[in-house]
Amino acid sequence: PGRMGFRAARARLVQALREGCYEHEARDALGEKNLLAVGEVTAAEVIRLLLRCKGHQFRRSLHHFDPTIDVFEFTPDLAEERWYVKAYFVSTNAVLISVHPAD
Repeated sequence: PGRMGFRAARARLVQALREGCYEHEARDALGEKNLLAVGEVTAAEVIRLLLRCKGHQFRRSLHHFDPTIDVFEFTPDLAEERWYVKAYFVSTNAVLISVHPAD
């Protein structure tokens, strides 16, 4: 299978968030780096961010622990604030690494 581009990755992540098919990667500073995991933002708010995202606000890279996994980074703007949403897919679930205003 080919590598997922912007539209496919965004659509798959939005679908996972809508269906509740997501989890959160364990990490230090979870409260600062994944606001969805700690309840500071809702899945609906993350969907809104993703739907505002344009193709130039997207990047694909390899997971630092497992280079066979593509990681997708979205940096949409909302109310003059840039956000950072970073996720990857395992089976049918999305795994969110980061959801926070960009540093």
